[in-house]
Amino acid sequence: MAFVAIPSVTHSQDKPSFELSEDVREALTPLFSRILKADVSRATVDLSVETVMGGEVVETAESVYEIASKYPDQYTIYYKSADDRKRLYSDGEKGVVALTPEAFFRLSEVASSQELATRSELNLGPYPEAVLALTLAGVDPAVTFLGGMKSVEVAGKMKYRGSIDSIHLRGQQKDGVTWDLWISDDSKPRPLRLLVDLTPMLIATGQVAVPQGYAYSLRYDFKSWRVIGEVDEKLFQYTPPPGAVEYESLEDFQQQSSEELAEHPLLGESIPDFELTLLDGSIIRKDDLKGKVFVLDFWATWCGPCLQAMPVLAETTKAFADKGVQFYAVNVGESSALVKGFVSEQDWDVAVASDPKGDLIELFSAKSIPLTLLIAPSGVVEAVHQGYPGAEALKQQFTDELEVLVQGGRIASSVPTDAKPEK
Repeated sequence: MAFVAIPSVTHSQDKPSFELSEDVREALTPLFSRILKADVSRATVDLSVETVMGGEVVETAESVYEIASKYPDQYTIYYKSADDRKRLYSDGEKGVVALTPEAFFRLSEVASSQELATRSELNLGPYPEAVLALTLAGVDPAVTFLGGMKSVEVAGKMKYRGSIDSIHLRGQQKDGVTWDLWISDDSKPRPLRLLVDLTPMLIATGQVAVPQGYAYSLRYDFKSWRVIGEVDEKLFQYTPPPGAVEYESLEDFQQQSSEELAEHPLLGESIPDFELTLLDGSIIRKDDLKGKVFVLDFWATWCGPCLQAMPVLAETTKAFADKGVQFYAVNVGESSALVKGFVSEQDWDVAVASDPKGDLIELFSAKSIPLTLLIAPSGVVEAVHQGYPGAEALKQQFTDELEVLVQGGRIASSVPTDAKPEK
């Protein structure tokens, strides 16, 4: 969904270094006061993550938040996207994170609603603080929306979607990130839409080179929102379904999931027939690689670990180029225009294939990325790498495995159990 792994955005709780104009105060105070004084809240918010190249939207990822809360520390926050479904529960005393319908872990401490809206330690989307500050009862949205700001202004009044009187505000943070907020202009103001342009943050992090004409933004549409009425406290309680597995922590879940994913269905098996369409239009087929050691790495521009791993994989495989090792970086499910623009700004020097329709994802069971397959001259998948263990660990393991393969050996992880010698 995102261009890179977006770091959690935090704002200084110091007072703004600028003086709020009277019209900004008049616009923000009624809404912020409603949220701050609220005892309960319910909201459903649609999130669209848009990637733009040259003024055209080339990629859109949809997700949704369903939020209910009761001041000061009871809440349920459900974040659902195409590849992530996570629910955070707090009944005020105990906290639970349901990572999947079958997996959960308990929190050692329960964060208050204000703490979540100021800095969310749990990954609940690319920029969760913004939506939480506008949907959790009893929080002070000014901490998130006015701390660390360079300027805030009233951009004007308009008919939102042609029918709702609204006020449009625009803010710019000191780090260059900008936001646009539309609030209903009536006696009971509510948030209507929030746009956040995170492009300046991506440029500032320097994690990757941002192509010219590239933009990355978030659009939150508040489909329902209220801070009155009743909220059933059962919403804040988690009851594990039958068969659910409890993990010690998020790290424990990720570690065990990584181990399970390492047992890839193609490990030790011959790869299927395939075609790679490279960015220059050339085609690479399975038969073209017969008798060669080659690597297929599945990645995406929004995948932070993928981008961290790529230079390591490129450097390591290049060291074996004189022994015939070939490396192909297969982009997962993004448009060729986006991939070309992105790759043109990197210094990877690797062959990149585009798979915009996701055909290769299914063919190679690339259900989670980064996923890297090492294939022997026989066409058998000899090793599978899932995730990013760090530069040194990946380089060492990858080097060791390639050394074995170029000498015609096999890697233990791909040898059937009944074929392995007993210890």
